[in-house]
Amino acid sequence: MKKQDIQKQIQTKEKEIAKLKQKLVILDDEIEWIKITNTDYEVTNKVIHKGKSYKELLEKFGEEYLNEHLLTLKQIGEICEHPELLKELKMDSSSTEDDFFFKQPFPQNKKNNYVARFFAYSDYSNLNCMNSPVNSDSVLGVRFVRKIKKGERNNGINTD
Repeated sequence: MKKQDIQKQIQTKEKEIAKLKQKLVILDDEIEWIKITNTDYEVTNKVIHKGKSYKELLEKFGEEYLNEHLLTLKQIGEICEHPELLKELKMDSSSTEDDFFFKQPFPQNKKNNYVARFFAYSDYSNLNCMNSPVNSDSVLGVRFVRKIKKGERNNGINTD
């Protein structure tokens, strides 16, 4: 094996390690997770990675990872069924600074490369599934979701 081949392998592995380190961001102890009522999932209490376009998030985390960790329309619906949770997550129009991407629910829109977004104004909130993946603004970010593992303590809730 040539020295150049080994150097290329090292660079490839370093890139893989860098991506894994970026993914650790959502596991950071500083990020609070809130259980989504009536589900086995929890969501980040804050919108993170603000100011990023969906395209930038794809580059940072990868499509497979985003598909697994973005809120679904069903999960957003579950949040909306619980006013206290809706308020805690500032999805009740109390904040215009917490827009976020969610998983595209419509196959045709996904095929057309549209991304889905939740946004709130002072008098209403909206789900829009026809945004460009390169659009971004300072309040737009992501709320990650993860499955609660049996036996773990999550925000003081024992899930045994």
